[in-house]
Amino acid sequence: MIDSSQKDLGQGGTLDATIADAVTIDDFYHHLSTWLAERGLGAQVIIADNSPPLIVEDDVVVRCSRSEDRPPYGLIDDETSSEKAPRTSAV
Repeated sequence: MIDSSQKDLGQGGTLDATIADAVTIDDFYHHLSTWLAERGLGAQVIIADNSPPLIVEDDVVVRCSRSEDRPPYGLIDDETSSEKAPRTSAV
């Protein structure tokens, strides 16, 4: 699982940050897609990304909203309610 794959992009360099980030993001996803089709065939990769590029649109499985009135709001259902989830203990 890769969380926030774009978090540290655009932190330096001399290229225009917007263009450099777009190239880097597309390159990352292209590399990952190529790897999954070849050496990583059969592997499962889960990426949590706030704004995946268009080149992977067909591979997006779940798109969460940022609004509680438009489900799914988040990946963890019990984190959006006021009720506390029951705690379990290991014996």
